[in-house]
Amino acid sequence: MLIPGKELCLRSVDNRFGIRLEGAHVASLVAECQKAGNQETGGILIGHYSRDHAMAFVTDVTSAPIDSKRGNTWFDRGVRGLKRKLQISWRKANTFYLGEWHFHPGASPSPSSVDSAQMAEIATSPHYACPEPILLIVGGTEAHRNVAGYVYEKGMQPYTLFQDDKFLEGGKHGEPSDPSPDGR
Repeated sequence: MLIPGKELCLRSVDNRFGIRLEGAHVASLVAECQKAGNQETGGILIGHYSRDHAMAFVTDVTSAPIDSKRGNTWFDRGVRGLKRKLQISWRKANTFYLGEWHFHPGASPSPSSVDSAQMAEIATSPHYACPEPILLIVGGTEAHRNVAGYVYEKGMQPYTLFQDDKFLEGGKHGEPSDPSPDGR
C-alpha cells in the first residue's frame, strides 16, 4: 500500500532489481494521483543507482508535462520541459532518467499491453539510453492506493518488483552511492 510520506522500497524476488523512494516523493505521487481524479496521469522518475546497480534511488518524481494527454483509461506522457529538467539534474547532481510512473485510477497497478510495449521500446531506444527502465504504477482508490513496479530489461520479460518493508529497516543495497561519471 502506498502511504503518503512513508518511504517505499520495491524489489524483485531475486533481489536483482529494486527501487527506493523517500517519503516526500511518495507524497508527491499520491498528490498527483489525487489531483488527477478519475483520469490517468504520470511522469518520469529521476535518480541514480547503487554501486552494484541493484537499487535505483529516486531523487525526483515529475508531474505530467503540460503537453500530456489523458483519459479515464489511457495516458500519453508529453515531453515539454523534460529534456531541460534532465540536463539540469545531470549537471547539478549527476542524476538521470530511471523510468516512468503513472496512475491507473480505480484499477490494479498492472501494466497494460500498451504500457509494456512502450517500456520495451524505451529499453531499446538510444534516445533514452536506459536499457533497464523502471515502470512504477499506482492504482486503487483514494482510500487504498496500491503500487507495483516493473523493470523492462532489454529483450527480456519484465521483472515485477514487490513492496519490501523489511529492506527499509536496513538491508543489503540500502545505501545510495555517489554516481560514477557514467551514472552507474
